[in-house]
Amino acid sequence: MILSTSLAYLALLYLALSSPGVQAIWPFKEKRFRDEAFIDAGSLGLEDVRGRVMGVGDWDGDQKLDLFTLSQDGKTITVQLWDKDKFTYIPSHTLTLSSTVSNIVPGDYNHDGHLDLLVMYVQEDDGHWWENKQDKLGMEVFLGGGENGGFQKSPWKLDSSIPAQPIIFDADNSLRPSLIGLAADEEVEGGVLRTWLNNGTGFSLRSTPLSSPDQACTLANPHSSAFIDIDGDCLPDLVLHCSEPKSTHHSIQIWLNRGSSGYVLSKSYDLPRGSGLPSFADMNRDGSIDIIFPTCKQHSKSTGIGTECNINIAYNKQVPVCSTEGSQMTKEGKLKCRGWGDLCLADEEFQFSFDSSDPDFTSIPLSTLLSLEEDVDSSAGLLLHPPNRPDIPLPLRSGDYNVDGFPDLLLTVHTSIKGGNGILGDKEVNQVKILVNTPCGKNIPGCGVKGTTRGFKVGSGKSWAALDGIYDAEGASWIDVDDDGSLDILVQRSGSQSGQKVTFIQNNFYHDAFFLKAQVLNGACEGKCEPTDGGKSYSPLGVSYSGASYKFTVLDTTGHRVAQQVAQLPQTGYHSLHTPYAYFGLGRTNNYVEKLFIGTSLSPGEHFTYLESLIPNSQIIINPPYPVSSEGDTDRSLISRSGRALFNVSKRQQTSIAPVKNRSKEWKSSLYLKPGDWVPWVGVSVFGTTVLLGLVVLYLNEREKKEDENERRRKLHSINFQAL
Repeated sequence: MILSTSLAYLALLYLALSSPGVQAIWPFKEKRFRDEAFIDAGSLGLEDVRGRVMGVGDWDGDQKLDLFTLSQDGKTITVQLWDKDKFTYIPSHTLTLSSTVSNIVPGDYNHDGHLDLLVMYVQEDDGHWWENKQDKLGMEVFLGGGENGGFQKSPWKLDSSIPAQPIIFDADNSLRPSLIGLAADEEVEGGVLRTWLNNGTGFSLRSTPLSSPDQACTLANPHSSAFIDIDGDCLPDLVLHCSEPKSTHHSIQIWLNRGSSGYVLSKSYDLPRGSGLPSFADMNRDGSIDIIFPTCKQHSKSTGIGTECNINIAYNKQVPVCSTEGSQMTKEGKLKCRGWGDLCLADEEFQFSFDSSDPDFTSIPLSTLLSLEEDVDSSAGLLLHPPNRPDIPLPLRSGDYNVDGFPDLLLTVHTSIKGGNGILGDKEVNQVKILVNTPCGKNIPGCGVKGTTRGFKVGSGKSWAALDGIYDAEGASWIDVDDDGSLDILVQRSGSQSGQKVTFIQNNFYHDAFFLKAQVLNGACEGKCEPTDGGKSYSPLGVSYSGASYKFTVLDTTGHRVAQQVAQLPQTGYHSLHTPYAYFGLGRTNNYVEKLFIGTSLSPGEHFTYLESLIPNSQIIINPPYPVSSEGDTDRSLISRSGRALFNVSKRQQTSIAPVKNRSKEWKSSLYLKPGDWVPWVGVSVFGTTVLLGLVVLYLNEREKKEDENERRRKLHSINFQAL
């Protein structure tokens, strides 16, 4: 009877919860996107943008990605702030120049915790003889933190560069962004390699911190130079992308960071003929950074299309990770393997190979990758830049969309769709494709060389229809819309198909795996920044440090330990569109991240720290040692302006290292938990199970009480009968 009554109560509860009035106050929000697929999310407030998206950053420090767009005439920059409640971008502040903008680089240049904008623009000719041979690139820094969160009135003016854009790097181990590039020179037609040194109040043109500057190459234009750790010591190095004057021959130089001794030339490599811009990622998940680049036999600058193209990966050959926590050395004293608890050790003998016969170099014809698609012409070309815009190169962009720990590649191809309305029934289109990093198996391109364990396949199918349905793409990049923990896609378009210039493709796939986000700040403030004029304090969470490196190991479900390396903001030139944080998939794991090593460009020996036992599906904020005016540190931890809960994870004292003058000795880190959509339903399940078990206990308790009452009555009846 009681059980049937309980079931009736549960039925009434279900009916009550199903009523419209209760659903209106139901705490679990209805999902915005339901299908497990790539979903066309539209322009998200950028319908009026007629130019391009030029940069990504967190302008207001709310830990949401904002965008910087350029007008159609190339002279007005608009800050597009993300509104989480409205799920859209809202234009806020604008910046108008009299010259055509070439590039913008968000960063904190005056080290005050506000995001600023370095703007590069084509400089008007002023009649000098060397300017008649080539244009010059003007540069100004427009400081943030102005009135109503806008720009300050007085920008910083920088010395001019030649059109090969300078890149961000750390010239003096100060965590302040300086520049390296080719400065305009009256006596040298191709310019001279120089450093724009940032002293916190402006930039001054200096000689480079290269140990042998006469060996430095001439930067290509466009080039894909990077500030990234190559030798595995968690200290960012310089990779220069070079070309011979008046030649299409390209090469790279790797300059290792030696702290106060500057940068030392370690390796130089010639790239194969027809090479495009290099990108950098740990493609085979071995804990070292590899080089990814395309090669094309022919390239039309008017259309931007490269034909007979290959996708190439030069794997970084370094010592493996030991099965033990400590590192092991050979009898000769050389590093044999890195311990999984000691990952920030340099491998001086690292090597790359660009020989197609080497198993550590993979070259896959684009036609082979696309030949598996039934409706696509296998002779497709690669879109290397938008038509007639060689100043906006489109490199291969790495990102782990399926969070399996192996980066995938995003690229734009020019092809013909069978059955279209073009000549002979085919339609010429520009489409965005994802090369999915896949274990080797049957019909997986890139798996023919002995010893190769990973290949690539083009993602396709009904779930990819939204991405495949875009035919006027002019580039694409990875972005996490609304900070929901999945890599989405920002597609830039010509507008010929639907009138849209920007489309967002929402990644709504469910993957049985975990991710981690990490962001290294620039150490401008300890916690919240306090203005010198006594104004309101503000959050420095929008200012990231370019060149940070992350290395870690994770155990997969079979107990096998794998290493990964990820870089933060390694490239800043030519519309690089990197996010201000690093996003990396962890794959399937049933464990914490054992140790996460974080490296910066502080002086060697004190340039890295580590965090232990990190929870997957979370975001880590790391603040390096910050400037202090006197000895002693306070205990404030980072606090979000958005009001989300933060808690301090670690305060690791660098007691064995002498402190840097006027800089604190401790790293501070904070953790944001990112609960999955299923977490509330776990709570509902636990609550429901508890209620059900409680009802069972009540039912059994009532039965027991009835049995006890019957037993008591039988005993009482027996006693009375004997008394008679």
